[in-house]
Amino acid sequence: MHEIKEPLSFSFSEENGWLKAVFTHLKLSFQGPVSIGLEITKDKDIIFFQGHLKVSLTLPCSRCVENMAYEIDEFFSPVFAHGKDPHREKAELSLEDLDITYFDKDEIDVGEIIEEQVGLLLPLKPLCSERCQGLCSACGQNLNEKRCSCKKEVPVSPFHVLKGFKVTGTKKIKKKRS
Repeated sequence: MHEIKEPLSFSFSEENGWLKAVFTHLKLSFQGPVSIGLEITKDKDIIFFQGHLKVSLTLPCSRCVENMAYEIDEFFSPVFAHGKDPHREKAELSLEDLDITYFDKDEIDVGEIIEEQVGLLLPLKPLCSERCQGLCSACGQNLNEKRCSCKKEVPVSPFHVLKGFKVTGTKKIKKKRS
C-alpha cells in the first residue's frame, strides 16, 4: 500500500491461474476467459479501485436446475481506507459508511475484491427463462421438457375449518364508560 505513488493499471485475461481459484472458491464455473481491467489510485490513506469485469458463467437455474449461461460485464469501484473502522462500534451506519472498506494490513488481496464483486453481481435466483416451470414437486420431472402424470393437489387452507361457520343473530354490545 505504501508503495503506491501514482496510478497503477492492470489487466488480466485468463482461463486458468489465480482467477480460476477465485471462481472455484465461489463454486462457479466459467466459459472462456475471465477478463479484468483494474486501475488503482491513492490519496493519502485511501485507495480507490476502478475495475471492469467480464466473464461468462454457467449457473444452475433456480427452478429447473438446468445449467444456463450468465454474462457479467460490469464496472466496479470499491474504496479502501487504511486503519481500523471508526464506525465499528456504531449501532447505525450511514450510506457513506458502507462505501469504504477498512483494512489494517500493508496489502490488499485483489482476488478477494474480485470474489466480492462477483458475489454481488450474481442473481439471487438465476432463471433460465421467465417462463421456466421448474420441477414437479412430487416426481422431479422437468416441466419445461414434458408434463408429468402426478396429481396436482390443491393445498389445504388453514381456514378450511371455518368454511361451514355461520354467524346467526347478532347482539350489540354496549361499552361501559368509566
